[in-house]
Amino acid sequence: MQSCQPHTHRQGARLGALPLPAVHQISRTPFVCLHHKRRRLHAVASKLQTATLQTNDTTDDAGSEWEVEWFDEALEAAELKPATLQNKLPAEVRYFDTAQIFVRGGGGGKGCVAFRREKYVPKGGPAGGNGGSGGNVWVQADDSLNSLTTFRKQVHYRADNGRPGGGSNMTGANAEDLIIKVPPGTVIRAKGAAEEEVPLAEVVHSGDRALLMTGGRGGRGNASFKSGWNKAPQIADLGEEGRESWLELELKLVADVGIIGVPNAGKSTLLSVITAAKPKVADYPFTTLVPNLGVCEMNYRTTVFADIPGLLEGAHAGRGLGHEFLRHCQRARILVHVIDGSSPDPVGDYAAIQTELQLFAEDLASKPQIVAYNKMDVPDSSDYWQDIKHSLEAAGVPSERMCAMSAVTGQGVIDLVKLVHTALDELPAEDVATTTAVNQTELPKRHSEARIDEFSIDFELESGQRVYTVTGEAIERFAQMTNWDYYEAANRFQKVLEAAGGLKSICIVIYHVDALVCCIFDIAKHI
Repeated sequence: MQSCQPHTHRQGARLGALPLPAVHQISRTPFVCLHHKRRRLHAVASKLQTATLQTNDTTDDAGSEWEVEWFDEALEAAELKPATLQNKLPAEVRYFDTAQIFVRGGGGGKGCVAFRREKYVPKGGPAGGNGGSGGNVWVQADDSLNSLTTFRKQVHYRADNGRPGGGSNMTGANAEDLIIKVPPGTVIRAKGAAEEEVPLAEVVHSGDRALLMTGGRGGRGNASFKSGWNKAPQIADLGEEGRESWLELELKLVADVGIIGVPNAGKSTLLSVITAAKPKVADYPFTTLVPNLGVCEMNYRTTVFADIPGLLEGAHAGRGLGHEFLRHCQRARILVHVIDGSSPDPVGDYAAIQTELQLFAEDLASKPQIVAYNKMDVPDSSDYWQDIKHSLEAAGVPSERMCAMSAVTGQGVIDLVKLVHTALDELPAEDVATTTAVNQTELPKRHSEARIDEFSIDFELESGQRVYTVTGEAIERFAQMTNWDYYEAANRFQKVLEAAGGLKSICIVIYHVDALVCCIFDIAKHI
């Protein structure tokens, strides 16, 4: 019996015996830490380079140089593509801040054709009821959610259809609305929309709601078509189909303060000290793979801090992990820039991060900042604090916006929180998170400004004959709601078209393709 061994970690494989494509196979291993992944890649590449150069002694030097250059390009590509690394991480440690969903409103119920048949009631007349309206789709902010992980498995969201009408003038029941819950700070755009376009919806605070898609209205029963010249109509409408669209979701965390800095600067340690949050803390870079939120309560005041993964030089171009989460700093009112005091060049790290913020978004670099010089408990760091302070002042950082601290021992942490409160008080009194999205909170009126006579006609040759296609919002909706099972409905459709466009000879062919109704006519007048 053959046993199935897990192939994810490839245990026991000899690196020196692997062929060239093994670099791609090993790079697909879901390493959690980028530092370990990079070290493993360099080790694999060095062994493969050595083995290749030894086995290709008889080849020319150009081939060897090409293989070495190929390895270097592979390593550079592996280091400069964090999105690929993000996709290779296990789902448990990945942070889902973007998603695509398909949303569709419910269709309306169809109308009923019925007549009143009751004892001692001669000529009861039509009694077909109207159909119920389809359900609408809403988006609502829920503070119990902090990521878009719920959309990883479920992509399609469809509201229920309205119930059909019944006899005795009974109207069908309206369908219930569908509510999609998202974390506060979620921005909803149409798929493929540009960044500068106004979003469809943006829910900022918990409980905020916005309308995404409307359901279709119910079709009319034959009682609605009763008139003086047609007292027994045998006609009813179909329900209007709900609107549908693909949407893009983007999460921007709502926080008062964003903590930024280079990897392993002590950002997660600081968050764990000033708040009750428990982020992962370790002595290697890229410990934080997902943003963390924490609430600081001090002097009867509540402040929300957001710990952003470490940034690298070139983050705006897609290097490292931090550029994936820079958008979460855009909602923060101020930034706390944590500087690693044990770094060989703390001032250079500060300048590099400032450059990345400027290249990512100008409004992000213009936010008020507080510089926190961390790791004062280390002698090599505390001895150079004054020199670093003078260098930062020369770079334009005010001295009252700087403080020295040690997140491990708690030295200077309280002073840092006081500086944060002072900076927040100096900002103008405005809402922490504002939005320019449409955010439609009420159902629109059923009235449509589209006219039945506003349509366009195109033609194409099929089997040597001209086939005309008529398209228009009102005329397509009219064709879709027409119930072709009844002769009176088809006759009414033809009369409306004749009155709208003077059509004489009409040959109707209806195509139902994904809720798109295409009416083809033989029109001699519009040639």
